[in-house]
Amino acid sequence: MADTKDAVEFYWDPVCPWCWITSRWMEDVGRQKAIEVDWRFFSLRKINEGRDLPERFRVSHLMGLRALRVAAAVREKHGREAVSKLYTVMGTRKHHDQADIGTVAELESILSTCDLPTTLAAAADNETWDKVIDADMANAVAKAGKDVGVPLIVLDGGTGPGFFAVGRDGNGGAYRRVL
Repeated sequence: MADTKDAVEFYWDPVCPWCWITSRWMEDVGRQKAIEVDWRFFSLRKINEGRDLPERFRVSHLMGLRALRVAAAVREKHGREAVSKLYTVMGTRKHHDQADIGTVAELESILSTCDLPTTLAAAADNETWDKVIDADMANAVAKAGKDVGVPLIVLDGGTGPGFFAVGRDGNGGAYRRVL
């Protein structure tokens, strides 16, 4: 990993549109400023367990969890760089093409586009990958608290301050909280 001043941890869920938008900005800033991005997992399904959510969110969050399991398998078997490419393709399919990225067929297509083994799509149904997601989430919650959302960006290689969207200011614009 780069010097911690040149690295960030970016916590994301593939179904979150705010993560997607912010990730494109983070990729751009990373290229311009030589900042290494460590793509970390954060499941909206898991953080919202026990909350009364509309059905469309429950369905979407399950889609995200299934996709994150595949991303966890990719990270373990092909490294963190492969996760960056995977998220770019996954996010494009979800947020631009409106694809259901929780199906094995779509995940196989995404993996194929990334030149990764399509057999990794089977991870979507394998709950053992939840341990990897849970570990990343535990780091995020330790840093930001249980009421954290995504995207969450932690500076200095994960040891510095972090920030995430937490609500709206009086003028209708999103504001950020620095941890």
